[in-house]
Amino acid sequence: MDSQQQTITSKSGSKGNLMIIAATIIWGAGMVAQRGGMNHVGPFTFNAARFFIGGTMALIPTLFFLLKGNAGSSGISKSTFKAGIICGTILCAAINLQQFGLLTTSVANASFITALYVIIVPIISLVMFKKKASAFVWIGVAIALVGMYFMSFAGGIELVVGDILVLLCAFGFAVQILVIGHFSPKHNVLALACVQFYTVSVVSLVLGVIFETPSFYGLISGAPYVLYTGVLSSGVAYILQMTAQKTTAPTIAAVLFSFESVVAAVTGWLVLNQYLTPRRLLGCALILIAILIAQLPAKEKQEAEP
Repeated sequence: MDSQQQTITSKSGSKGNLMIIAATIIWGAGMVAQRGGMNHVGPFTFNAARFFIGGTMALIPTLFFLLKGNAGSSGISKSTFKAGIICGTILCAAINLQQFGLLTTSVANASFITALYVIIVPIISLVMFKKKASAFVWIGVAIALVGMYFMSFAGGIELVVGDILVLLCAFGFAVQILVIGHFSPKHNVLALACVQFYTVSVVSLVLGVIFETPSFYGLISGAPYVLYTGVLSSGVAYILQMTAQKTTAPTIAAVLFSFESVVAAVTGWLVLNQYLTPRRLLGCALILIAILIAQLPAKEKQEAEP
């Protein structure tokens, strides 16, 4: 690689890193909005509304670029539509598990346990794609399990239901990251995001009609939470993520994603007064350390490649 190409790649990577950091700050603070929104509407209804807003935000620039002829041949192709539905279905399962988990667990717990997807990704890669994980990944898994114990067990063997739901959500996000990594380079990002968001919205709305009683008044009263998560957490942050992963190495991105946990824990403490006991602080620290350790070997391998 010549010096000019290396400089361009470095600049693109730095820009992608900044996009991911911005996304993690939005998502971390958005955990509080997700929790607050459920004081007004049910989890399915909340996600249906926020992802409808996110989908519409992605749709507007997609249509603009299509009309200008800048979206590319993959802008509204059948393959993009199928890819968006697949990504949206997986995201729908993950985000609704997280939303229900927030009903019974704290923002700090939810954010740190969700961050375990960083460790789950290489494990799924090993099982599904026969890609071997290093010893450091398994060390990270062991440390993370100890951290979850300190966060989720309040002095006794009693696991909060919300923690289990959020752990399942982490598996869902791990699969979603792998799927996005497969489809994102092949399709127009805005078009893919648009289909993904509307898929989450439609499926969540159907589930909301079946299991909840959607309330327009509830959505109006909870508008600040819906708008924040719809405009920023969905419409902005997910598009930043999908765009950034075109230039940022997955291993570096994974480390940056872990910053969301720190932002969420601090925001939950400042806004919701969810005090972090020394025991839970230890659990948070262990999980964050586990996430970083699990990514170090992959990062070194990436840097060693020409």
